[in-house]
Amino acid sequence: MNLPFFIARRIASNRKASFSRFITRLATMATTLSVAIMIVAVAVVFGFKETIKDKMFVFWGHIQVAPYNPNPASIIAPIPIPYDAALAAQIKAVPGVTRVYPFAVKPVILNANGLMEGLKLKGVDPSYSWQGNEAISFSGKPVNFSDSAYAQQIVLSQSTLEKMNLKTGDSLLAYFVDPEQEFPRVRKLQICGTYHTGMEEIDRNFALCDIQLLRRISNWEGNAINGYQVAVRDYTTAGRIADDIYRRYLEPPMSRTTMQELYPNIFNWLGLMNTNAYIILAIMAVVAVINMATALLIFIMERTNMIGTLKALGMASGAMQKIFVYHALQVALQGILLGTLLGVGICLLQQYTHFISLDESSYYMSYAPVKLVSWHVLLIDLAALIFFALVMLLPSLMVRGINIVKALRFK
Repeated sequence: MNLPFFIARRIASNRKASFSRFITRLATMATTLSVAIMIVAVAVVFGFKETIKDKMFVFWGHIQVAPYNPNPASIIAPIPIPYDAALAAQIKAVPGVTRVYPFAVKPVILNANGLMEGLKLKGVDPSYSWQGNEAISFSGKPVNFSDSAYAQQIVLSQSTLEKMNLKTGDSLLAYFVDPEQEFPRVRKLQICGTYHTGMEEIDRNFALCDIQLLRRISNWEGNAINGYQVAVRDYTTAGRIADDIYRRYLEPPMSRTTMQELYPNIFNWLGLMNTNAYIILAIMAVVAVINMATALLIFIMERTNMIGTLKALGMASGAMQKIFVYHALQVALQGILLGTLLGVGICLLQQYTHFISLDESSYYMSYAPVKLVSWHVLLIDLAALIFFALVMLLPSLMVRGINIVKALRFK
């Protein structure tokens, strides 16, 4: 029989009111709040990063295959290329690749209601996916592609629509400026739908149209495009897959670019969020440990007479030390379990009700996203329990220095 563990359980089951019991409850509450905050913080940071990445990936894919561009952030390739169905099929056959879309991009100036707005017009073909991802919302109708000509329609972002005082169904003038032409080409386009990502880098800079329109405006022959938009199953493998595509199928001037290379500032900013999560975890762990250590010291002082009695009966100091470590771990385990329930409950509540709202102009989304990952929660619980067990060894050493005679006289 494990005597220290048995005594620790009997002490924990004692319902007699005492100051140490009050302090122990405070320590349990502190542990509960600390663990809950750690779970919520990790879920929010992870959810925020995943949501931002989804917004980037759903509009531009994970990889772009296009002619080499010294300024890839501009998106616009320097020269058009003919659409190669064989190359598209080879890229799609690469393990991990889910979809391949051809695209073209051209700068345009929109004019309506006496207002003008400059942006980039992204041309897509009928295979382009308009729905199926919560990261980007479409309303209205997609472009009505035509086999014989081109669709005189455009899909604007919701922010551009509001900025130009337009609504779905309205018409506008699109001015295409070409340095090789004396006058811009003008086309009248109808707004057939809108999209919304919440990211200014996308919403204020891009609109969607029929790729045939850009081919006609640019005087491109046949099925010319600017490049291929490639989506992969796991974004963490995008770099490896991009290198694999480049090595196996591409020849100069063709190159490949990942979203991390196109938008390095956004991805660097997302990387810094890990630091914020680590700081929160460290602060919460320290707060919980300080409370637990304080509670344990007070508990040891209140049980000084019991310590003297056990020493007089011949119990070793190491065994008595285990009594208080076991007791602290029981309190910590209770706090961890309660904190897990509280943290997971808050995350689920936010996931289904979105009761915590955000300023979309600053955070790219209207509510705080959460993404619960089971192994994240288990890792936080396990790490907290091990950390508490190791740290509680220090205050429990106080037991070794208690004198038997003084302890028996202590009341």
